[in-house]
Amino acid sequence: MKVHFEHLWEEGEQLHAADNSSTSSILDELLLKINLYRIVGERADLPPEECKKVKSRTMGEILLTLTNLSLKEDINVFEALKTANQYRSMENFAKIPSALKLPGRK
Repeated sequence: MKVHFEHLWEEGEQLHAADNSSTSSILDELLLKINLYRIVGERADLPPEECKKVKSRTMGEILLTLTNLSLKEDINVFEALKTANQYRSMENFAKIPSALKLPGRK
C-alpha cells in the first residue's frame, strides 16, 4: 500500500496526541536531534553506508519531533512550507541579474 507523506505526518501527530510536552521541551528535543545529526555527519570512523543509515534514522526522528511541534502549535505545515517556498523563489528570482532574465519578466 502506497502511503503519502501527508498521511505519515498526520500519523506522527496522532502519536503525540496525548503528549503534554511544552513547546520549549519539544524545541530542546529537536535541537538535541539536530546536533546528533551533525555529530554523525562529522564522524570519520563510520563507513559511508552506516553513516547514511544513522543520518536517515535521525532525520526521521527530527521529522517526528516536528510533527509534535506542528500539533502543539496548530501549524498547517503544508501552508507553511508552501509560503516559505514562495518567499524563497521570489528572493532567488530577485538575485538574477536583469540581463539574464527572460524577456517580459521584471
